[in-house]
Amino acid sequence: MTFNMDVGTFIIAAAGAWIAYSQLRKINSQIAIGVENQRMDSLKIVLEIETQMNSRKLEFDKAAKSVREASHSGALDDGALEILSDFFNSTKESYFNALDRLCYCIEKDYISDKDWRTEYRNLVRDIISEYEEDFGEASPYNNIKKINKKWQQS
Repeated sequence: MTFNMDVGTFIIAAAGAWIAYSQLRKINSQIAIGVENQRMDSLKIVLEIETQMNSRKLEFDKAAKSVREASHSGALDDGALEILSDFFNSTKESYFNALDRLCYCIEKDYISDKDWRTEYRNLVRDIISEYEEDFGEASPYNNIKKINKKWQQS
């Protein structure tokens, strides 16, 4: 009778272990799917940030071109040049804000630093050196300055 109880207990324990193992495999599979979905969502976010930055950069470049062309042609009066200058400053601010958001995401580790460093290291440095007046002590673009400092030191 003891032997039969030991065999019965063993069978029940083995069945319980098999059920637990099966459930753990399913949970592990669901976690792997969740991790992959998270990676895909992160990629979508990164691509959206990059798309926004590129479209804002394009507008910024168009505004800069318009200001340069108008300045060199001398065909516009001071009022029209002021309007173009305001448009240029607006597009510059929009572009810098998008870049600052990217730098914030990198600084807070929402997106990987290494994925962006090689592509944007020189761009960030060049923007800061070309538009020094926008990156002074009271600059609203602190995230750009932090990332630039971090990237230039490494």
